[in-house]
Amino acid sequence: MGKFDKYFVKPFDWGERDLVNHKMNGVSDIGPLHAFLNKNMVEGADLNVFVHYMDIKPGEAPDYVTLHTHDVSQAYVFPTAGLKFEVILGDEKYTVDSPATVFIPAGLKHNLKMLEGKGIEVCILRKGWYD
Repeated sequence: MGKFDKYFVKPFDWGERDLVNHKMNGVSDIGPLHAFLNKNMVEGADLNVFVHYMDIKPGEAPDYVTLHTHDVSQAYVFPTAGLKFEVILGDEKYTVDSPATVFIPAGLKHNLKMLEGKGIEVCILRKGWYD
């Protein structure tokens, strides 16, 4: 057993646990949301990483993220082709097809709404817990 074993963790299904600024009821219907890293998984972790595997039919995407800000930066990474989503940054709305990354500076009001498609969303928040 190595001294750094504590830094290797397995993801777990977040299910529909509470998540600030999100209405989680029904989110798992579009695909599993897994927690890959947070301060409860690794003591001292200063990143929160979620991966959402999605399969969304047109017109069936839940509107589950409210307009909000964070005191740290955040990134949404969509590594594979196949998803269409809408992002509000400040007072502007954008429709984007994956693959793409959206960087959100600390303090910028934002919202994300999935529209349709099949793929992966990775959310990285620069703090140990999503709040």
